[in-house]
Amino acid sequence: MSRLPQCHIPRMLTLVMTALLMTALSSAGLAQAKKQPAKPQGKPAQTGKSTKQPKEQEATINFEELSLRPIYVTMRTFQMKAKRNSYQELNDQVFKMNTSSLPDYDHWISAFQKLYPEFEIDLLRSDAKRVFRTAKPGIITLVKQPDGRAIEVQLFGAQSYGDGVTPGTSLVSEVALHFANERVNKPLSYAIQPLEIESGKTYFFAVKSLKMHSTDFVNFVRPGAPVEMLDGNDIYLLFSFSVDLDKAITPVRLIDEQQSVEFQETATQKVIAEVPEVYRNSGAGGFVRVRVEVSPEGKVAMPDVQYSTFPEMNKLAVEAARKWEFPKSLFETDKNPITSFITFTYPAQPQAQKPTSTAKQ
Repeated sequence: MSRLPQCHIPRMLTLVMTALLMTALSSAGLAQAKKQPAKPQGKPAQTGKSTKQPKEQEATINFEELSLRPIYVTMRTFQMKAKRNSYQELNDQVFKMNTSSLPDYDHWISAFQKLYPEFEIDLLRSDAKRVFRTAKPGIITLVKQPDGRAIEVQLFGAQSYGDGVTPGTSLVSEVALHFANERVNKPLSYAIQPLEIESGKTYFFAVKSLKMHSTDFVNFVRPGAPVEMLDGNDIYLLFSFSVDLDKAITPVRLIDEQQSVEFQETATQKVIAEVPEVYRNSGAGGFVRVRVEVSPEGKVAMPDVQYSTFPEMNKLAVEAARKWEFPKSLFETDKNPITSFITFTYPAQPQAQKPTSTAKQ
């Protein structure tokens, strides 16, 4: 049975009440603006012309459009690892940054290290979701156990009061342990964060109530990783949410994950990062998928880890990706940079057998 922290938060009541309150405030404020009587005029209103004030028109349009417009969210999941009793207690503080200030993996890790200096932080996965302002959440499941248990992140969209004329937008994120039969076993919440969001911003926080030891972390987050490699550490999860309210940001020339296998073969220079000795014969292995932008000169820029089952290799994989080169012939007819992926695969090496003591004869 799992030893995950058993944190009981009245999750659904809190989430629903939060979302309903935000929507109600927004609706009430806009409805009040709509119901304000028009001032008496000396002449009757002319046929075909609206008597609404410009701001009221804008509020009505925004209110109707926002209920149908998706919130584009990219959620990133990071592991935070530190030796037991070697760090200060975490808190629930939410941080906000401009997404444009986080163009590559080095910038992400640098920002985190300033805030959490005692921890080693590495990305595990990125998930893109469209979230609507309804009671139906966007759901990201980490790893589902054979018995149905899984850590899930649910994202709820809601309208907020905004500035009183133009409604704002809130994103309610919840991290919880879910069970196969939730009528019998109610989900256990570890964090609920209502965020008043803006387009082009990234929000992130560590889940302090979800502290895991090596066995639980492997079971619920990193299946297949050797438990012994993580022994002696406390491990947390850090979540970030990059938001765009207008449209999903898509590169002009994108070669997706499936097509990237062929794209990698066109490289004129390939550099593969070697696994450090500390991880050899440890049983560790996996892959690191790095998102890259290739310039018309064939050089790689802005490498950013997209998905990793061997996060201890993330930094080395990023350094190797920077040294790859591609033929300039790819840009003969189109000078726009190419966005694609380089995947580094590291087969797991057998764990070294500990020497066995022999009895003296």
